[in-house]
Amino acid sequence: MSTRASASTATLNPPTRAWLWGGSAILVSGLLRMLEALPLTAMVGSGPVTLMAAGAFALGMVVLALGVRGQGSLVARSGIGMIALFLLAVLDIAQAAIVELFPSIPAHMRDAVTGLSDGVVLLQLASAVIASFVIARAGAVRGALRWLPLAALACVVALQVLVRIVLQARGGMALSGPDVLVVTQAAIALLISGLGLTLMLASPRAGAAARGD
Repeated sequence: MSTRASASTATLNPPTRAWLWGGSAILVSGLLRMLEALPLTAMVGSGPVTLMAAGAFALGMVVLALGVRGQGSLVARSGIGMIALFLLAVLDIAQAAIVELFPSIPAHMRDAVTGLSDGVVLLQLASAVIASFVIARAGAVRGALRWLPLAALACVVALQVLVRIVLQARGGMALSGPDVLVVTQAAIALLISGLGLTLMLASPRAGAAARGD
């Protein structure tokens, strides 16, 4: 059964494989982020989950930037588009490292590290905006699907702004009852998972576009 599945995967053309593999990595990243948002991680520690989610996301970004055998790149191998996707990969890992190391940082350095984290978030936002516009204009993704990254980005930005507002209002104090931060993290995780799943389901379209269908 596994041999048959491997043979079937091997017959897929490079663009289809690029979207399928890249989408799978992003889906895994979203599911791990969902796990990170749940109380279960308090038992096992969120650090490994955070880093694994960032690693899966970075892998997906690299595959979708380069494609497979030079085919299937979401940005049509545009230089600025690939740089933007590579930056998203690196910055997500950097942010995950900051999150994991933050508890061990001396108290007098935490304000500086928080500022660094905010800077990383801004760079991520800029990279995501650039990548989304390149995807929309490059022609590798056709139809309404090419606007999906921009729509998802708008939702993520709105959720991230909500998180920052809540954090400022709290002043570091926890709230009782349903936690808006947990809900926001779960919503972002669902958006990331949705993007990955959409790419997987749309992967045959990448192959059709490469054939000129």
